[in-house]
Amino acid sequence: MKKRLVQIALFLAVATPAFAVGGTCPAGANYLVGSGTTPGTLASFGITNCYYISKSAGSDTNAGTSEGSPWAHLPGMPSCSNVCASAVPTSNNNAAPGTGFILKGGDTWVASDLDAYWIWIGTSGSPIYIGVDPNWYSGSSWTRPVWTCGGGPCTYTGNGNGFYTDWSGVQYVTVDNIEVTGLYSSSASYPNYFSIYGSYNTFEHIYAHGWSHASSASGAYDNSNVFSPSTCCAGGLGNIFHDNVIDGSDTTEDSMAAFFSAPAIVYNNVVRYVTNGLEGASNDVHDNWFGPIVFCFPSSGCHQNAIQQAGPVSGTNVTIYDNVITGVASGGMGKLWVEQAAVNNGAINTYVFNNIEFNSPPGNDVDICQLGTNCGTHYFFNNTFECGNDTSTDTCSSPGGGGPTTVVYWTNNHCITSSVCFNNLGTNVTATLTTNLTQSVSTASGQGYTSTSTYAFQTTGGSGSTVGAGTNEQSLCSTIAAFDSTAGTACQSDTAYACAYNTSNHTVTCPDRTVNARPASAAWDIGAYQFGSATPVSPPSSVTAAPH
Repeated sequence: MKKRLVQIALFLAVATPAFAVGGTCPAGANYLVGSGTTPGTLASFGITNCYYISKSAGSDTNAGTSEGSPWAHLPGMPSCSNVCASAVPTSNNNAAPGTGFILKGGDTWVASDLDAYWIWIGTSGSPIYIGVDPNWYSGSSWTRPVWTCGGGPCTYTGNGNGFYTDWSGVQYVTVDNIEVTGLYSSSASYPNYFSIYGSYNTFEHIYAHGWSHASSASGAYDNSNVFSPSTCCAGGLGNIFHDNVIDGSDTTEDSMAAFFSAPAIVYNNVVRYVTNGLEGASNDVHDNWFGPIVFCFPSSGCHQNAIQQAGPVSGTNVTIYDNVITGVASGGMGKLWVEQAAVNNGAINTYVFNNIEFNSPPGNDVDICQLGTNCGTHYFFNNTFECGNDTSTDTCSSPGGGGPTTVVYWTNNHCITSSVCFNNLGTNVTATLTTNLTQSVSTASGQGYTSTSTYAFQTTGGSGSTVGAGTNEQSLCSTIAAFDSTAGTACQSDTAYACAYNTSNHTVTCPDRTVNARPASAAWDIGAYQFGSATPVSPPSSVTAAPH
């Protein structure tokens, strides 16, 4: 079990001073606060008064209510003082719902500013916003504000040596468009960029990179995380993570987990060069790119999974779709592991579709359940799995083996392997297999399905064996739409292939691929792709990370 900081805030039972009203907020329609997909103004998302913070031009003695009179620090930072501190006392910094805190683009906050904490409480209609104005920046063009501890421990260590901690009870806070870098892990301290104990909070357009660790081999260095939302202390419900870039290509590529514990809703993220992609309870995981997933330092003790979905955060159905998984370092680690912990004892259904997995060592490509007594019912349909890589493949999925009771419907899946697509290992697994296709790498390649295509194993011709060979699952899409309209819409089209990553400005554009609609009544294709130029329905999300 990973060591985690546990903080229980009792502030809800104590009357706290109201936060003073800030100034006018930026007026541009540059924001995607929360789970919205259409850019709007801050006012349109219920953020009606704002404070401004500039490390390069501000002073904590200023009023903080305009870009011309900013504070130097964000309230909650240990370095906040004077008016900044008195406006929001650090012991009970209760900002009013609808308050925004605008950080100047291009400015940098350092080790003495970080290990900050917040206990702010917004509402669904009036959240708290910590973010940016794309028209306010230092330098010749806008870049994200930067938080860094410079590759060493943060100066203040009261909250676990990390960058950001929110307390139990915090709700409806959005953190937007911040670059975080320079996190340092040691055998004595495994800090996080973001430690999250609240609920219904959103982290969006974050660029996380540049972490490092001690040379000691006394601990496993996937114990630090970019995002660590905990279910401790009645928290961890409904947190959202979208349009973030987590990229360890500028590190030693041997540490850091991207999402750990309870990231309830995770979509439109690009995750590269980490030792663990997503590990924990999640309700909704879609349109994410995971890979490469690398070996950790030291080589033992790390999980090194792409997606290890332990179960839902709450008793709701689970959807996992339109994700791309590639470049997992070891065949012994999970690429796509669903309902690993069997929570809720079979009371929920899990729907897994339109996912692509390719170019990883063979082994553990799709794992279903492991612990508990009843993992519920799983629908795996219209996925494309290269069960290994172009030179070596193995079994695609092997549920069972004496584990919990599991029901699996395995339909329309394209398995590229010289082994078997689905290998039932136990009588505890009830499996229904319908219209799946298993092809060797050479047979698939001969029909134009290759890992080197722009979109791996995409259908390239109307004569391929996947075309028109599947079962129509529109009724299943209707079932999904009844509890998740976005997933229900995505089900009616083929894969969006996660997101494109701009390595220059570290933003994502989603979806990466223009989708084709699945037929309303005719046979579907097998696999994640639908051949042809059918009129696409609206994809699950079509946004570019703001600011543009």
